[in-house]
Amino acid sequence: MEIKRAIVVMDVITEQKTTFYNALSLEDNLISAIITSTEDSRKIMEFAYRNKVSIDAKIESIPSKNGSMKVYSQAFDMIAYEG
Repeated sequence: MEIKRAIVVMDVITEQKTTFYNALSLEDNLISAIITSTEDSRKIMEFAYRNKVSIDAKIESIPSKNGSMKVYSQAFDMIAYEG
């Protein structure tokens, strides 16, 4: 059984937050948030499109002070973390 957890994705400019509750990775949830924030949200389940967004987003992992990981996309100014 997969463990579901709350993942928060925040736009660092507007500070708007979106919360996902699922068993996906931080990166997968960040990609989903990027896609839903664009006009291409109907393509959220297309693997090839998700790969393209992942490459364009230039996602990097960042360790936080408490040891947890965050993922950040400088291209889209969005960050994802466990919340």
